Amino acid sequence: MKKVLFILVLLLFSCKKNDCIKAELVKDCTGTYIRIDGKDYQVCNLEKVSAFNNGAKITVSYKKITECKGTAADQIVCLMLHANEGWIEVLKIE
Repeated sequence: MKKVLFILVLLLFSCKKNDCIKAELVKDCTGTYIRIDGKDYQVCNLEKVSAFNNGAKITVSYKKITECKGTAADQIVCLMLHANEGWIEVLKIE
């Protein structure tokens, strides 16, 4: 019974096939990004990705946002340009 309950909990909190995308995590002095199909999206809620290293292959669910009010908003970054497609908020990551 405990195994069945554990599996159900995993299914509820893991990514569904259609809302998760395989991606790469990119961290540099300008910020943290999710790279999908060669395009980088800047991560607003850094606490969701802090356990992952630069270059990590991840499965992620996210939503695009117009303004970052999360932990990345006040991050001190270097003065380099890192072209990106805008802010995202990570919903789930594996």
